[in-house]
Amino acid sequence: MLPVITQGLKYQHQRAMTKAEKKWMQAVAELGCIVCLEAGFGYVPCCVHHILESGRRKGHLHTIGLCPGHHASGLNTEEVVSRHPWLREFERRYGTEKELWKKTCDALRG
Repeated sequence: MLPVITQGLKYQHQRAMTKAEKKWMQAVAELGCIVCLEAGFGYVPCCVHHILESGRRKGHLHTIGLCPGHHASGLNTEEVVSRHPWLREFERRYGTEKELWKKTCDALRG
């Protein structure tokens, strides 16, 4: 079983994760980076990224796996674009977070 890695701040209003949320996030971590998977690279270890809507996290069940390069490396090169801080370019190249979440759901359904 892989450890679930999350990055970001701990907010005071966060509650403990439910069993279903823990199970989902574990599955996302075991799937790996959804961008790399879609590009044909297979499993690449990832951080669990919470999808934002209007600047707020949608919750633990709305997460996707992103490798460090695609998550928060700050890169914006021909080879890779990081979600943080390059959201527009990231979504132009790889799809919106919602689209990547749907791909994650499809991949986990098998």
